[in-house]
Amino acid sequence: MEQNMEKVELPGKTMGTTVSERRKTRRYHLMTHVDLLGAGDAGVSWGSMRNMSWTGVALCARQFLKAGQRVIIRFRFHDEEGREEAESLAAKVIWRSGDNVGLEFEPPLTTGSPALQQSPFLVAHLMMKDA
Repeated sequence: MEQNMEKVELPGKTMGTTVSERRKTRRYHLMTHVDLLGAGDAGVSWGSMRNMSWTGVALCARQFLKAGQRVIIRFRFHDEEGREEAESLAAKVIWRSGDNVGLEFEPPLTTGSPALQQSPFLVAHLMMKDA
């Protein structure tokens, strides 16, 4: 009994050929884990992002944060090769329900805002999300 074996290749891949990278800049991916630094607090706690917009972020955070409290949120980004970048934004707690907390960026990421210029990776992420 003779079997007919064919060479199978994956679509878009050719044996012995390398595909060069088309992107001119590295692509960074936003991690859902964020660091929270309380104003005047030396400790760092963390939260897990539930959702984010140009004006703020909703987190699940075990640290007790009360309405009106100001914090710094540190967002982390990783590229395909494991390189990490971090960006921080000031925010104010605007609501809390159990472990869920809503934070409003101060100032929001709007045209002309200094926060917009300080957060190029976050801005790129939000622009891709909106596209």
